[in-house]
Amino acid sequence: MYLSAAGALTESARHSVIANNIANVNTVGFRDDLAVVRARDAEARESASAAAYATPMDALGGGVLMSETYTSPAAGPIHVTDNPCDFAISGEGYFAVTDGQEVFYTRAGSFTRDTAGRLVTPDGRHFLADASGKPVMLPLEGTITVARDGTIAVNGAAQGKIELFKFENPRALAKAGDSLYRAVGGTPSSEGAGQITQGALEMSSVSPAAELARMIVASRGYEMNMQLIRMQDQTLTDLIMLGRLSM
Repeated sequence: MYLSAAGALTESARHSVIANNIANVNTVGFRDDLAVVRARDAEARESASAAAYATPMDALGGGVLMSETYTSPAAGPIHVTDNPCDFAISGEGYFAVTDGQEVFYTRAGSFTRDTAGRLVTPDGRHFLADASGKPVMLPLEGTITVARDGTIAVNGAAQGKIELFKFENPRALAKAGDSLYRAVGGTPSSEGAGQITQGALEMSSVSPAAELARMIVASRGYEMNMQLIRMQDQTLTDLIMLGRLSM
């Protein structure tokens, strides 16, 4: 019964991850998550209470559990918008954005100019930062041109540069919501981080068809485990009743 319960909980957790992917199928710069499932050791081994199993039953495994979620490194398709403040990245790099207190990283290159001339995210909470962590400032008027290497020109005059940052270990980034990532290890580098395409956006990497197929598998796995729990519960009930009748 406990093995089936562990399976049901795992499939429920997988279902939540898949549902979140589907909900972000149109989110700019979103990368889909994969639920990583591993086998759970026997209780005696997990608690390190015994070097060897006293009985064969002690070696009975604990089913499975979801150990982590892994974010796919695959980039989403590029959608041309012709908006001069939209930028797509070709490569493994990220834009650096900050709220003035903490630096985040994102693949979502949709920005607008605020009243101070900063390039900010659509919600206005974070602004695009340069290599020194300061906001990228632009005149309120003028035609913006961004080269592949991130060099910004306004009406043909150089006006700074958009830096891209790359992490050698993809797991050095953790999702922080709103298509933002927080650095949890490692130092970012701008070397070989990629190139920028102006007037385009990287869309979500989620494949609706693939996620729906995974959702069906997770739902069926959950239902089968719940059915096994009901069967095992009924079997225990019958055994108890049989024991009472034989007394």
